[in-house]
Amino acid sequence: MPINTATGPVDADRLGKTLMHEHLVIGFPGWDSDTSAPSQSFREMTAVCLDRIGELKAAGFATLLDPCPNDIGRDVALMAEVASRAGFNIVFATGLYHHHLGGTAYWSHKFQYDPDAEKKLADLFIKELTEGVGDTGIKAGVIKLATAMPPFTEYEKTIFRAGAKAALATGAPITTHTDAIMGDEQLAFLTSLGVPAHRIVIGHSCGNPDHDYHMKIVDGGAYIGFDRFGLEIIQPDNVRVASLVKLLKKGRGPQVMISHDSVWCWRGHMLPPAVLQMIEGGGQSMRFTRVITPMLKEAGVTEVEIEAMLVENPRRYFEGERVGGSDNYRKS
Repeated sequence: MPINTATGPVDADRLGKTLMHEHLVIGFPGWDSDTSAPSQSFREMTAVCLDRIGELKAAGFATLLDPCPNDIGRDVALMAEVASRAGFNIVFATGLYHHHLGGTAYWSHKFQYDPDAEKKLADLFIKELTEGVGDTGIKAGVIKLATAMPPFTEYEKTIFRAGAKAALATGAPITTHTDAIMGDEQLAFLTSLGVPAHRIVIGHSCGNPDHDYHMKIVDGGAYIGFDRFGLEIIQPDNVRVASLVKLLKKGRGPQVMISHDSVWCWRGHMLPPAVLQMIEGGGQSMRFTRVITPMLKEAGVTEVEIEAMLVENPRRYFEGERVGGSDNYRKS
């Protein structure tokens, strides 16, 4: 089954070793109003991204998913340039971020005054998946949806409904952002709208050490994102590893997605230098290979299990194969 990438369709069985949540560039709304912030040119950002992808290729990776939504700095031209020059698959997203950090001012105004806004948003997602972003012809491969801390706001639910409509219209899968809670609520809402659970990744679940929370997600039939390795400012990696090992011991490895949520370039001056150094100074996007894999092996996880999480799980997700969970979710 062909998967949209920044350089054109690729068969799912040719994706190879894949990281499922990395970012070439992020720019939260308002970044361009900070005129005192240092800026990187397109050429400079391209160079940074090519360096990072060179490291990934040397470690055997062939693909990454950049799930940056439309409203926080997504740069389709940058992804296409980097992917083409590096000979590397970059799958990217259409979607919107949550009410707290997304493009809320624009879209909430639109939702308030345009009775057809939800349909138009769904149509926008569908166009980006089937025709391309703007007039670029470069097509998104997944839908990105997000919630912040509770409650699940009506603004966010409107975006989720539009995303569900786009998923059902196109067959595209969904990947989500959570603040390590509400993943089970996201899953229940999306499946109530008809989206098959096995077409959904509940992101950033590794930030929550609660095994019961993890089991709700995998028992519901979705994929679960262990996709912030290296972000120890949020959760120590030894806690993430312990949580992952529990899932593997219960046979839930086929539902786990691996990544780092690294950000290679920032628009504006979003984070203090000390925090940026903590996030990227240690080569966060290589942490699973260099640090986490040895930790998993020490805990008894096999090379076969690790390889399956990086190769087979992304392939299965993109192809739409059902995996794990209960029988009470909808089939595609």
